[in-house]
Amino acid sequence: MNKNNNIIVMEDHSLIMIVSTLVGALGIKEIWNIVKKRMDINAAKEERVDGLSIKVIEELKDKISELELKIDVLITENTQLRVKLAKMEERLILNAKSKASRKRPSSGN
Repeated sequence: MNKNNNIIVMEDHSLIMIVSTLVGALGIKEIWNIVKKRMDINAAKEERVDGLSIKVIEELKDKISELELKIDVLITENTQLRVKLAKMEERLILNAKSKASRKRPSSGN
């Protein structure tokens, strides 16, 4: 455990030495400018990703709305076709009945 503590202390010491060397060489203002630029770059990346996500979500919402409208149209068309089919079936049945009733008396002679 003592050896690990020495390593951590040495790493901390090395880090402190690096930071103090940078501060001495560049000055606090320059280091802050570097850190600030880095933060601004990261923020800009997040904004682009957020903007892109919002755009994709809006496009998907629009597509869903269009599909819902198409579904409504197809349901209406399907209902109309079922009505037409029922009317055609009714006509066919009536025609078949009338033909059958016309043929019966003539086949009896």
